Amino acid sequence: MQKLGTPLLLVLIAVAAIGPLALNGVLPATSAVMADLDTRYERAQLVLTVFLAANLFSQLILGPAADRYGRRPVMLFSLTIFVLGSLVCAMAATIEVLLAGRFVQGVGGAVCVFLPRTIVRDIYSQGKAASMIGYMTTAMMVAPLFGPAMGGWITDNTSWRLMYYLLAALALVLCLASWRFQPETLAVQSVDGATRARESFFASSMKLLQHRGFLACTCMLAGVVGVYYGFLSGAPYIAMESRGMSASSYGIWFAMVATGYLSGNLVAGRFSESLGVDRMLLIGYVPFITGVALFWLLLPLPHPVALFLPMMFVAFSNGVSLPSMFTLAMSFRPELAASASGLAGSVQTAFGVILSVSAGYLLPMADIWLFVLLTVSALLSVAGLILLRRYR
Repeated sequence: MQKLGTPLLLVLIAVAAIGPLALNGVLPATSAVMADLDTRYERAQLVLTVFLAANLFSQLILGPAADRYGRRPVMLFSLTIFVLGSLVCAMAATIEVLLAGRFVQGVGGAVCVFLPRTIVRDIYSQGKAASMIGYMTTAMMVAPLFGPAMGGWITDNTSWRLMYYLLAALALVLCLASWRFQPETLAVQSVDGATRARESFFASSMKLLQHRGFLACTCMLAGVVGVYYGFLSGAPYIAMESRGMSASSYGIWFAMVATGYLSGNLVAGRFSESLGVDRMLLIGYVPFITGVALFWLLLPLPHPVALFLPMMFVAFSNGVSLPSMFTLAMSFRPELAASASGLAGSVQTAFGVILSVSAGYLLPMADIWLFVLLTVSALLSVAGLILLRRYR
């Protein structure tokens, strides 16, 4: 069986890490962006919403493109776009230019969401792929573990623009490394040796959306990741605007969330192959439901632990179950693995966009709206689990 070489594995880990880093590393700068670009919270928090929206549309296009043209050219193209978007953000003089740069950055950043795990799925069987994705995500979480803290420190001590310059430099290095070390892993030949037909975007999407198992996995993914996206959107407002935390303090406390996710990935890497994806899914829902319940139980407590301890449980759950969810979603139609990964990622991102926009309008009214949104997202994921169990 083919295996991931060390240089390629390191490149995939770094590519997968730059996506979460671009997503949450800039969030502690929200208040600084509001002051520097003279804008309100509803517009400043769109740096998350626009990034997610760009991810959504880009995954829908790049997923089928990776099945049609190959993994390598899509990777190189996307990282180049990411570099350009990061530079636009760094030099933005208005909130409109910043949001335009975030959209371009999000288009390129979509590859970080689905392509590394697709390449792993190209090489390994289902159980082994879930285990490898777990280990790969464990390593890649080192960057998001320090990302918000680094972003907060940069914001407080230099300028929020420096974070975008650093993202551009990192993406450029990864583009060169991908050009050097990434082979093409797309299997062009079918089992009988005939050239496999390449599906169009609409054809592959329709085939996947007609599969009940894929739909169930997509609901699970949208709900589970929606809680994470909703927290990323609303927590900076509650922590810094409502409760007076500094950007640096927010970044330090956010390390609890990253630590929870990291720990969950270690569990997934260790046990996914031996226990199987179905058992890992069920195990992951225990801390997930616990975390959502803790949001409500700790609601009267103004201390940061009331925000970050429940989310640590949810993040641990995500680390345990997400590798199995994505592996399963890509396994219903193996010949459309990249399309399945991209489509599932797009749906979950679309739900995240809805949550982040809703948080932007509702949170200035009352903090409790964040926990309402997170609960709705959790219920969607549980509904997906029920549908999957019935299908299986």
